[in-house]
Amino acid sequence: MRLNYRKAINIVTFSLRGLRLTFVLSFAIAFFGNAALILAHGDENHGDAKPKTAITEKGTVTRTARVGDFEIMLKHSSLEPDAASMGRFFITRFTTNEPVGDANPAIEIESATGTVTGISVEKTDAVGSYVVRIPALPEGTYTIRTKLTFSGETDTATFSGVEIAHHEAAPAMADSSWRQTGLMAALFLIALVSFGGLAYLAQRVFKNKPLGEETVSA
Repeated sequence: MRLNYRKAINIVTFSLRGLRLTFVLSFAIAFFGNAALILAHGDENHGDAKPKTAITEKGTVTRTARVGDFEIMLKHSSLEPDAASMGRFFITRFTTNEPVGDANPAIEIESATGTVTGISVEKTDAVGSYVVRIPALPEGTYTIRTKLTFSGETDTATFSGVEIAHHEAAPAMADSSWRQTGLMAALFLIALVSFGGLAYLAQRVFKNKPLGEETVSA
């Protein structure tokens, strides 16, 4: 058995391993990169009862909090100055996530100067689901308070640091996504070029045309 035959086998094996490694690396970049951009809904995590705020890649803001025995979720787009916005409001049981339809919700937003503005809350046909209409407000930092009245008791959840401003974060996230796609394409191209080059070397060895080395017989 010739040594060049063994060398060819080793080259092909190394090439296949490198190709598999590149595929795994590309998948890891895509998975973990998207996981970092895409944030999970807070209503499924009961480990922390503090109010939470999450923003998706598309700019949708999700605010969740525990209010007594319930959990509330307020979803709306990024708030722009002097522009009205529509969102959704959900009420569920904190322990079971079961929709609650007999709680009486009220929402208000307070400016840094203490001006309080009511937010319209309209019940929908779905249990525990409401449409909210946030009025046009000037640029600034606000506080949103949600109040639930149930069985004669009223509980309040407060979301502070609510920014009403011009948002330009979405294009930056899009650029990041394009960079990830470009990196994956580059890795795949490198893998193909490497595999082709190594396959060419293996073919030359098979044809008994060593590069600068003498053929050694076993």
